[in-house]
Amino acid sequence: MFLLDIRYNPKSSQITKWIKDGPECKPVREVFYPKIYISGKPELLPLIASLPGVKDACFEEKMTWLGSRPEKVISAVIELNSVYETASMLEAKGCNLFNIDLDPVRQYILEYNLFPAAKLKGDVLDDCQYSIDYEVPDLVSLKLSVTPARDKGIITMDDPIGRITLGEIVIEGRSESEMISELNREVIQANPDLILTGRGDSFELPYLHHRASLHEIELQFGREKDILPEGEGRSYFSYGRILYKPRGYLLSGRLHLDKSSFMFSEGGLLGLIDLARITGIPLQELSRLSPGSAVTALQVNQALRDGVLVPWKRNLAEYWKTAEELLIADRGALVIEPKVGLHENAFEIDFASLFPNIMVKHNISPETVLCSCCQDSQKRVPFTHYNICQQHIGLIPRVLKPLIERRMTYKKRIVDVPSRAEEYEMKQSILKWLLVTSFGYMGFNKARFGRIECHESITAYGREILLRTIEIADTMGFEILHGIVDSLWVKGHDPEKLCETVTKEIEIPLELKGEFRWIVFLPNKSNGTGALNRYYGVMTNGKLKVRGIETRRSDTPGLIRDMQEAMLGKLAEAKTASEFYMKIPGALEVLREYTRKVLDNECALADLIFETHVSRGCDEYRQFNNQMAAMKQLREEDIEIQPGQTIRYIITDHKSRNYKKRVIIPELAEVSTQYDRAKYYEYLLRAAESILLPFGYTEERLDEIMRRKMQRSLCRY
Repeated sequence: MFLLDIRYNPKSSQITKWIKDGPECKPVREVFYPKIYISGKPELLPLIASLPGVKDACFEEKMTWLGSRPEKVISAVIELNSVYETASMLEAKGCNLFNIDLDPVRQYILEYNLFPAAKLKGDVLDDCQYSIDYEVPDLVSLKLSVTPARDKGIITMDDPIGRITLGEIVIEGRSESEMISELNREVIQANPDLILTGRGDSFELPYLHHRASLHEIELQFGREKDILPEGEGRSYFSYGRILYKPRGYLLSGRLHLDKSSFMFSEGGLLGLIDLARITGIPLQELSRLSPGSAVTALQVNQALRDGVLVPWKRNLAEYWKTAEELLIADRGALVIEPKVGLHENAFEIDFASLFPNIMVKHNISPETVLCSCCQDSQKRVPFTHYNICQQHIGLIPRVLKPLIERRMTYKKRIVDVPSRAEEYEMKQSILKWLLVTSFGYMGFNKARFGRIECHESITAYGREILLRTIEIADTMGFEILHGIVDSLWVKGHDPEKLCETVTKEIEIPLELKGEFRWIVFLPNKSNGTGALNRYYGVMTNGKLKVRGIETRRSDTPGLIRDMQEAMLGKLAEAKTASEFYMKIPGALEVLREYTRKVLDNECALADLIFETHVSRGCDEYRQFNNQMAAMKQLREEDIEIQPGQTIRYIITDHKSRNYKKRVIIPELAEVSTQYDRAKYYEYLLRAAESILLPFGYTEERLDEIMRRKMQRSLCRY
């Protein structure tokens, strides 16, 4: 038996565990009330116990912050619907509140030592949460997709259903109500444990439920009645980008996984199961969260096990700093500007999970940096000289160390067990993102256990480590081509020896990531200095590695991506630097053929589509641009785009100030639609310049070369 899923119903205060036992999956229910904690006003115990929704109240000994001593706090068992109203009232009375917004499912799982996909023997856990080798439940899964009955134009909720596909079953050729009823019957008959969709949260499930409601049919995908999400999706800011998160359509007794979600795309089903086990977050919820939320869950779990309460509203202020101290501390990671141009026989080396390893090795955690118990500590952060606790291991290192070890085990098994390499690759990939975000969350002002001094300490150690590595490399005769945060590109002999020497001294693994026959570091077009993360090169195994140029961008039209890949393919035939220069004419021939196709109007409209995330609403744009023009066209079709959502458009007349003429939404395009040939020609030249600029091929020079061969004038375009 396995714990397939676990849900909480706030109306009935009921936990439902869905137990997978062979082909059957049955619910097991029990009443459960979450706990909240109150400190600061112990005399309020009688009042709290008498409040509506409070089932019980008593004193408990708990720590209210990491590293603090246990103190007497009030514990209140309460109905979920009463939590926020009660908390707001108590906060107004000067109380400090804890565990207010913890999910009841998470509280239940921690209290009873359970976790998703756990193996059970009767009512007893027969599994180890952190095991590497564990049994995965045999899940019956079906893929669901739906196609509206619309040949062209923008698809909306008002379009009737044309075809439904559920696994191998295709439902079509009948009235819409009959197709929906047939879908209901097929789901019951197939009895899947898992339903996979391509865009289930943003399209398939809301669309199907809407069409079913028009016919007064109750559509049910779960083993019990579906509870539809309320409200709209939301836009949010993450790592410099505005993103949009649609409402999640979660099922009862079955799992609905949307393959378009980041977590699923990175880890697949097996990676999600692995992460659900160690975080304790049910699969459906986990697949819709960010890696940072998963890291936070691990931190909260460990804190609660340690008897530390989780503050409702984080109020840990940054330590006061003078201007000089702030200048020293707030410097970020070290970057060595790349040497622009072509380099033969180069090597890429980088530290394995550098920042997480720094946190573990140097005991960096909110309660250990600048701790009060070790003010005379010999362990000091480089540059800032913050003291670090020598008496206790912090929360963050204790959370991250098992993650690092788990990922390293999976990476080793990719090589040692090739028959399961794909599985282990998915598992290590999703763990990589948790480790990456664990650093960013240390400086996030809303993180549960974040602290800016920890963030500053990590980057300070990172700078010292990279500087020391460069010093060792220089001593061993290596030339430094480029360095950024945790990676170096070098030229020299015996890079394995360099990695071995640095690993021994730094005590963090330095790995040889790639050997290049040649590599080209690209300049910034604005000032000619080396761009930090824009390069391409061919490794000794023949693999082409590309970073930062148009072909790597998700918003690049297929025409430009195909042209750049074809040019790179020509250059990749070179095995030496001298051969590289001989391949440039061939790359220019590729450009010439693509520009000819554009100017002769031979390009398919499907290859000209820009696809981009918008950062604001239509009315918030101050300048008229392609995004605004596309959004205004969508508004005319009664589609309002939210910040973070994706729009698609084809440029038809870039110089026009009329939003209907400047671009066109692909779904509204006709066979006779003409694209802006001069603008796409310009984009092709720009993409070619991205590759060849270090060798003197500017956009202007490329234009001259193309014109010289074409017996035509561009003026008429």
